[in-house]
Amino acid sequence: MGVRYGVLGPLEVTIDTEPAALPAAKQRIVLAALLLSANRPVSVEELAERLWGEEPPASAKATLQGYVLRLRRTLTAAGVDPVRTRPPGYLIEVEPGQLDLDVFKALVAEAESAPASVAAERLREALDLWRGPALSDVPSPSLHAVAGRWLAELRINALERRIDADLRLGRHADLLGELAGLVADSPLHEPFRAQLMLALHRSGRSADALETYRDGRAAIVAELGIEPGERLRELERGVLAGDPALDWRPEAPDTAEVPGSTVLRPQALPPDVQLVGRASLADELTRRLASSSPHSGIPVVQVIAGMSGVGKSALAVHVGHQLRPHFPDGRLHATLSDATGPIHPAEVLGRLLRLLGVLGTHLPDSVEGRSTLLRDRLAGRRVLLVLDDAVDEAQVRPLIPGDECSAVLVTSRNRLTGLAGARTVDLTVLDASDSLRLLETVLGTARIAAEPDAAADLVRQCGGLPLALRVAAARLAARTSRPLSWLVAQLADEQRRLDGLAAGDMQVRASLATGYRALDEEQRRALRLLGSLDNTEYSPRLAAAVLDRPWHRAERLVEDLVDAQLLELTGVADRYRMHGLVRIYAREQIEAAERDAALTRALTAWLIAAEEAEAVMPNAGWLPHLPGRGAVATGDPMAWFELERQELAIAIEQAAAAGHAEHAWRLAAACEGFLELRGYWDDWRRCHERALVAAVTGNDRWGEARMRYGLGRLCFAQDRYVLAERLFSRALELWTGDRLSQAHALMALGDVHHHNGRLDLARRCFEEAALGYAAEHDERGAVNAGFCLGLIHRDLGDPDAAKAAMAAALSAFRGLGDSYGQAQVLLFLGASHCKWGDQDAAERCVSEATALYRGFGDRLGELRCLRQLGHVLVSRGETARAERVLNGCQRAFAEIGDVFGQATSCWSLAELALRDGDERLGRRRLADALDLFTKAGLEPWQRRMRRRLAELGRSAPV
Repeated sequence: MGVRYGVLGPLEVTIDTEPAALPAAKQRIVLAALLLSANRPVSVEELAERLWGEEPPASAKATLQGYVLRLRRTLTAAGVDPVRTRPPGYLIEVEPGQLDLDVFKALVAEAESAPASVAAERLREALDLWRGPALSDVPSPSLHAVAGRWLAELRINALERRIDADLRLGRHADLLGELAGLVADSPLHEPFRAQLMLALHRSGRSADALETYRDGRAAIVAELGIEPGERLRELERGVLAGDPALDWRPEAPDTAEVPGSTVLRPQALPPDVQLVGRASLADELTRRLASSSPHSGIPVVQVIAGMSGVGKSALAVHVGHQLRPHFPDGRLHATLSDATGPIHPAEVLGRLLRLLGVLGTHLPDSVEGRSTLLRDRLAGRRVLLVLDDAVDEAQVRPLIPGDECSAVLVTSRNRLTGLAGARTVDLTVLDASDSLRLLETVLGTARIAAEPDAAADLVRQCGGLPLALRVAAARLAARTSRPLSWLVAQLADEQRRLDGLAAGDMQVRASLATGYRALDEEQRRALRLLGSLDNTEYSPRLAAAVLDRPWHRAERLVEDLVDAQLLELTGVADRYRMHGLVRIYAREQIEAAERDAALTRALTAWLIAAEEAEAVMPNAGWLPHLPGRGAVATGDPMAWFELERQELAIAIEQAAAAGHAEHAWRLAAACEGFLELRGYWDDWRRCHERALVAAVTGNDRWGEARMRYGLGRLCFAQDRYVLAERLFSRALELWTGDRLSQAHALMALGDVHHHNGRLDLARRCFEEAALGYAAEHDERGAVNAGFCLGLIHRDLGDPDAAKAAMAAALSAFRGLGDSYGQAQVLLFLGASHCKWGDQDAAERCVSEATALYRGFGDRLGELRCLRQLGHVLVSRGETARAERVLNGCQRAFAEIGDVFGQATSCWSLAELALRDGDERLGRRRLADALDLFTKAGLEPWQRRMRRRLAELGRSAPV
C-alpha cells in the first residue's frame, strides 16, 4: 500500500493515489507538526504551542492526547498507522519517498555536485513538487512562524540555483520573462535582480540591465535606507565596463572520452565552512593526506571519528578544500548515511561513478562490479574521496581506490578499527574558550561580551558540542532582541534541553538519534541504562552492575559504545565518560521501570564497594554502623575513595532524590571517615544533608540518627559547638534501644562538653559511654572512653591518674593493632607532657603521632601534631624553627577552615613573641587568638586568652 504525505502546498495524505480526508483543523496541525520533524519525536510542549500558541490551556496535555488519538483513528481507517508515542511526545514514521519535502531535499542534494544540465533538471523536478504555499490550509500561526519562512527559503534557494544552472547552460533569453515576474513580485530580493541583469546583458540588452539596477537601487534605498549589496554593485560595474567575464561561454570540463563514459575531473565538495578550534588538526590531516602513500597499491586512508554533532563533516570538507592543489584529478564527496540509515555501497558507488562520467546504462549491477569499475577509473589519478558518515568498515571497503595515487578521508561515528591501513583521529568537543569563539562567529563579540556569565552557562549546557553551539547561536541570531540569558533559562531544564537545541533542520536530538539507531538492541539498552545515572564517569565495576551483565560482556558493550563515540575513555583507570547531551537523549529512550532497576543495581554496587573500602580505612570501627556489612576490600581504600569521591557524591544525591533513603545514608556514612581524614568539609556536609532529608522523608530513624551524628562531628570539627551538641543529642534520642550507637553519641557529646570546659558533664558522658561499650563487648570503644576520662583527670589537676589512664589506653590500642587509636593517644599525651613541662617526652609522642597521621593520609591530624610540635618548640625556646612550623600551620588551618587550629597556632606564636621579648607583637597575637576563639564560640579558651593578656599588666579587650 503506497502512502504519500504532502506539505509543499495544502496538507495532503494520499493512499494508493486516493486522498485521505482530514477535515478537523486540529488534526491537520498535529499531523503537519509531526511531518515537519518526520521520524523524530516532537515534544508535547511544542505540539501544544503549535495548537494554542504561547498560552496553552491547563488541559493541553489531555486534549492533545485526544487529538492524537483521533488522528490515529483517521489514518488507521485509511489503512495506515504511522504515529507513535515516543518521549518526550510523539513521532510519525515516514519511509523514504513518502514525504514530498524529503523528496524535494533529495533532488536538491543530487543537484549539488551534478553538471549544469543535470542540476537544472533535478531542481526543476524538485520545484514541480510545490503545489502552492507550504501548509496553506493548516491554521497554526505558531507553525507558520517557525516553519513557514524556512520552507519558503528552501523553495527560493532551489529556484535561484535552478536559474543559475540555466544561465550556465546559455538559456538567458528563455529566462527573461520568468525573472521579470520574480523581480516584480519581490523587488527587494537582490539575487533575482542580479540574475535578471545578467540575462538581459547576455541577451544584448545592457541598457535594460542597467535600468534594472537603477530601479532596484531606488527601491532598496527607499525601503531599507541602505545601498544594494556588493554583488549587484559589481554587476553594474561589469555591465558598464563591458566585462567579458559576464559573457556566456559553454562549460568545457577537462574530459577524456572512453567507451560508455566520460572521465571528468569533478570538484564535488560541499562549500567550505569556518572552523573554530581545529586549525592545527586540520593542518595535520592536510599534510598527512597530501603526502604520497609509502606503500605501492595502498592509498592513504584517514578516518575522523567522533560523536554526532562534533563537527566531523565540517572538518573533512575544510581539509578537502585545502587539498585542492594536491589532487588535480578531482575531489569526490559522498554521504554514506541519511535519515533512514546507512546507504548501500552499490548506491554510493553509482553516485561516485556518475560523477566520474560513467553513464547510468553502463553501471554494473553488483557491488563488486561497481567497485572494480571505480578502481579502474581512479587508477593512476590523483583523486581525493571524502566519504561522510560511514557506518562500518564493510560499507567503506568497496569504495577504496586500488592504488597509492588517490587518498580517502572518512568520517564516522564509529572508529572503524577493522579498516586495514587506516589511521584514525578522534574528534572531541571544543573547550570553553573555543566554544565561546564559535558563538562569537555567529553572534558577534559585543553580544558575548555583554553577557559573559550567560555565555559561559550556554557553553556548559551545550557541553562544547559544535552542533549544539551552532543551533543555540542560530536561535539567538534569529532573535536579536533576546538576551543570551533567555536561551540559557530555556535550556536549564534538562528534560527540555534537546527541544531548545533545534533550529530549522539543525536538531541535536535528530543527530543523536542517528547514532542511536545504528546500535544493535543490546547496545541501545546499555546506552539507556548508563544514561539513567547522574554520574558523569563509569568504572568497569559500576558498568557491569548497571547493565546486569558478566564483567567481560559489560566491558565489551561499553567498548562498543566507545567505538560508536557515545562514550569516551577518560584516560584514568579504565574509566568512561558520557557527554551530557548524550545522557539526556539516552534518558528520553528509557522506560521508568528499566530506569529504576538500573539505579537500584548501581546504588547497590556503589554501597558494597564503599563499605568494603571503608572497612579497611585507618579509622575503621570508630564510627557507628549497621551489622552485616560485606567482605573487606583489597587495595588502597584512600586511593579508591579519592578516585570515586565526586561520583559517590553524585550517587548519594541521586539516591536521595529518587527516594532510596537507605542507599543514600549508608553511602554517606561509608564516605565519612575518608572525608574527615582528607578534610573535604563541603562534600561531607552536602552528602550528609541530602541523605538526612531522604532518611527523614522515608521515616528511617536509624539512618536519620546516623546522619545527624555525622553532621554533628562535622560541626565539631568546624568549631560549631552549639549545633554539634544539638545534633548529637537528637541522635542519642533516635538511637534509643541501640546501646552501642548511643555510646558513640555519648562520646561525641562528651567531646563537646570537654572542649567547652564543662568537665563534669563530659565525665558523665564518658562514663556512661564506657558502660555501654562494656555491655556490648566493644573493646576499642571502652579503651577510648577510658582514655577520654584520663584527659578529664588531667584537666582537673590529677596528672598521676591522667598518665596512668593514657598509658593504659596506648598499651591497649597497641594490643588491638589499632594505629588510629595510638595516634590519637600520642597526640594528646604529647600535649599533656608539654603542659607538665616534659618537652622531650612531648616531642617524642608528637613525632610518633605525626608519622602515623601522615601514613593515614590524615591531613588535619598531621596539622594538629605539627601545631603541638610548634608549641613544644616555643617552650624550648627554639625560635626560628617554632615560627616556621607555626606559621605554616596557621596558613594550612586557614585553608581548610579550622578556626580552632588557627587560634591555637596564633596563641603559640604569641607566646613565642613574648618569650623573645617582643611584648607588642605578643599582645597583638594574643588579641588575634582571642578574636578567633570568640568566632569559634569557645568560652574557656576566651577566658584563657583574657587571663594571659591581664597577666601582661593591661586589661584585656572585651
